[in-house]
Amino acid sequence: MKLFGLNITRDSRKVQNDTSKVPISSSTGGGLFYYSPSMSVAQMLANPTLAACVYIISDAVAVLSCNVYKRTENGREKDTKLALSKLLRFSPNYDDTAFTFKQQLMLHLLCKGNAFIFVERNPDYSIRALYPLDPQTVEIKRDEEGDVYYVYTVDGKSYKYNTSQILHIPAIRYNRLRGLSPIEYSTHAAQTGLKLDEYTNDFFDSGVHSKVLLTVPGDFKNWTEEDDRKLQSRFVASYGGRENANKPVIMHQGMTANSIDFGSNRDNQLTELRAYSEKEVAKIYRVPLFMLGKDDAKFTNTEQLNTFFLQQTLTPWLVRLQERLNLLLPSYLREDYYVEFDTNTMLRADYATRMDAYVKGLLNGIYTPNQIMKMENLPAIDDESGNEHYIQVNMSTLSKVAKQTDAEPEGENPTV
Repeated sequence: MKLFGLNITRDSRKVQNDTSKVPISSSTGGGLFYYSPSMSVAQMLANPTLAACVYIISDAVAVLSCNVYKRTENGREKDTKLALSKLLRFSPNYDDTAFTFKQQLMLHLLCKGNAFIFVERNPDYSIRALYPLDPQTVEIKRDEEGDVYYVYTVDGKSYKYNTSQILHIPAIRYNRLRGLSPIEYSTHAAQTGLKLDEYTNDFFDSGVHSKVLLTVPGDFKNWTEEDDRKLQSRFVASYGGRENANKPVIMHQGMTANSIDFGSNRDNQLTELRAYSEKEVAKIYRVPLFMLGKDDAKFTNTEQLNTFFLQQTLTPWLVRLQERLNLLLPSYLREDYYVEFDTNTMLRADYATRMDAYVKGLLNGIYTPNQIMKMENLPAIDDESGNEHYIQVNMSTLSKVAKQTDAEPEGENPTV
């Protein structure tokens, strides 16, 4: 059939009318960005800018305490009894502290785009330990019914685990189960930085850096390579070094000495190219350049700097971790309990600013004295007055002032 000179054909594909279940693709991974050069973790971290970005983010997340909280009528309170709470706060397993555990998870996410945690459980199904697994040793697969399972390979042996035994935290999801790291789809930026480093090393190791060209007239008969070496040695011995810096150059009749002007690194735009490569990598990880020592901070104090870094860089990673770690809680507790990182340490102001905020909070009934002592890691006041809320006596509400005014006899001034 033709329409306006074009061949129109009927699509012979059958349309499934069953909408009771969403069809699931069997693909769980694979290289989406095949045009991007493949790099190992060691090659990635050989790039100083990439390594700096990875360490800045991973260490910043690792220093934050990760706690389990319980929702209460008055807000929330920190849980200290659940097994997950103790593991996240102290030691998730026999080999790692809480810091190294969180640091490894972030390194896996930032470099390979996936973090896998093996969940060791007790006979009663409670969590005994959490072990981070190398993402390169874990495969994600689906069975015939579409359920996900994991294959962990170590020392030539493979082990099959279900979703209750492996917690998978993907970095960036794009139509597949396996995550992508920020650098995976822009590996060329890291590779460009490595190529520039190699060029710089070759330039200083193998490049020609001589500043003087000695010319021997062509009528010098029987001049050999040995004569070249002798002349070179005599010239360096006579005029090389600081002690010979001001000596006049004396040449034999017919010989000449001329200066050589090679293109500098700036002329070759090497400095600009390296700066561009550094900005590209920092842009990918959303790390501010001032944290890499490449730009001046545009902030008046440390609190503003940390707030910017927390909001723009760390928060997405913290939310990823929190949402996945919540899955380790028993399903019947998830409505009342949740996992959250404590970011207050990053927002901690300088001493004078903190004291000013405490005074305002105390005088306006926001903090009790013992709450302030706790925030400053000081011993509590051993008296009931330390748990009282205070407010300035010369302040009142407008409604209370109106009532007092109506109650005062005429001719007298109300007292506020």
